[in-house]
Amino acid sequence: MIRNLVAALAIVMPSAVHSKDLYRPPSADDSGTYYVLSTEKLKNGQLKVLTSRVGKGAAYTDFTELKVNCNSKQYFELAGGNEDGKKEKPSAPLTDWSARSKWTSLVPGSSKSDLVNFVCSKQK
Repeated sequence: MIRNLVAALAIVMPSAVHSKDLYRPPSADDSGTYYVLSTEKLKNGQLKVLTSRVGKGAAYTDFTELKVNCNSKQYFELAGGNEDGKKEKPSAPLTDWSARSKWTSLVPGSSKSDLVNFVCSKQK
C-alpha cells in the first residue's frame, strides 16, 4: 500500500523545484541580489534554471532562464527579460535568446560561476 502511494506521488509530482534561494548577495563590486527561482532536472541530466537579479534599491529585476550542464560546468542562456521594481517572478513572457546563445564556460568569480556551482552542489 505505501509503495503504491509513493509510486503514485512520484508520477504526479513535478520534477521542477520552485523556491527563492539566494545564491549571491550584494557586494562592493555588484549591488545586485541574485536568486534561483526554480530548478527543473531535464531528461538528459541537465538543469533548467530560472534566476532573478534584483538591482540596487529594488529599482528593477532581471530574469534569466538557462540550461546548466553540471558535468561540463557550462551554461546555455535560453531567455531573459527585465521589469521595473522588485518582482518575485516574471509577469510577462521572457524573450527567447536561444538562437543566439551557445554553451559557455565559467569565468571564476562571475555571477554565472556562482550560479552553476550553487545549483550543481544542490544536485549531489
